[in-house]
Amino acid sequence: MSIRLLVSIVVFFIYSTSVRADHDFLWNKMNNICIPEYKINGIYKPCALVDLNEKYVIYKTDFDKYQYLLLPTDKISGTEDVKLQQDAVPNYLYLAWQSRSFLTERFNKPIKEQLLSLTINPKNNREQNQLHIHISCLSTEARKIISDIAVDQLDGQWSSKQVSIAPYSYFYRKINLDEFKKENLFKSIKAKVEQENGNMDYTGVALVNIDPNNFLLLVGIGTKENGFSAELIQEHGCKAAEQ
Repeated sequence: MSIRLLVSIVVFFIYSTSVRADHDFLWNKMNNICIPEYKINGIYKPCALVDLNEKYVIYKTDFDKYQYLLLPTDKISGTEDVKLQQDAVPNYLYLAWQSRSFLTERFNKPIKEQLLSLTINPKNNREQNQLHIHISCLSTEARKIISDIAVDQLDGQWSSKQVSIAPYSYFYRKINLDEFKKENLFKSIKAKVEQENGNMDYTGVALVNIDPNNFLLLVGIGTKENGFSAELIQEHGCKAAEQ
């Protein structure tokens, strides 16, 4: 093993440990570096984007080649936060989808949008205390399973049955582009979770593209002992897109 590789492994371990230990790492990075750097010097670094009008930043994760995160500039803990149920809240999910261009630009070639995805992990299965939407590639396994859903037969209502994407199962709802742009999907998510007698603290959320005008919103309802890591449907190495 080379010295350079050994140093890289040690640095990665130290960084990973520090991020896990510091539950406000992303919040502090945004507020202590990204936003001041933008206000004072007019540059986004180390974030990829700072949008104070829409109240969000886009942050490139340090050790994933392609993954980006959307973080609200307002203090919002996660999907369980009541602020997300307000009518005036920014449409963070749609803003995250719009920000997929940061990911696709890294490929230097056209990428099918069906290979991309958004995910949010629940309160009891995340390391950070600030809402962060993962913008990354969909795993090949998840893509295949989702492709087998008869989406043309969906009417825009939540499914009564769940689809299994190991190791979890998800309820799902088809939404069109207009609904995606205008609807507060966090209200719809909460309504479904309550209908299933679940708890938002343990609920994971994902969104994938079906075709140019339609998307599939997925909700996985976990338990106190087993939070629902929706991020597991993603593959941050984006191997399918690299081919």
